[in-house]
Amino acid sequence: MEERQVRKKEITMDSGDSGARSYKGQIVGDSMAITINFKWLLQIIAATAIVVYAFWKLESRIQELERNMELALDEIELHEAERKIAEEAHIRDMEQRMEWYETELNLNPFSWGKNKK
Repeated sequence: MEERQVRKKEITMDSGDSGARSYKGQIVGDSMAITINFKWLLQIIAATAIVVYAFWKLESRIQELERNMELALDEIELHEAERKIAEEAHIRDMEQRMEWYETELNLNPFSWGKNKK
């Protein structure tokens, strides 16, 4: 009985060359004990932190790209509307010039006789 109590509180060295410490937990059954290797635990925590940080950076980059894409699409729509307005104004101006040329400078020789009658 005393041996079990001593084993529960004892901190032992692993048999490997890594020098990592393990803590023997409570004995679950007669032949089973749960151990935690602190070096592995720290490595798992560090790996998890790295994966979470990488995912967070990737997610923030994707959100930034989506935001920039929306701004670019809005700007394209604005330029397209401005271009259509400018094109319609240019077409109206050309039609007005064409009407002036047709009325003031009649260059059609077949219509010269019609106006004199």
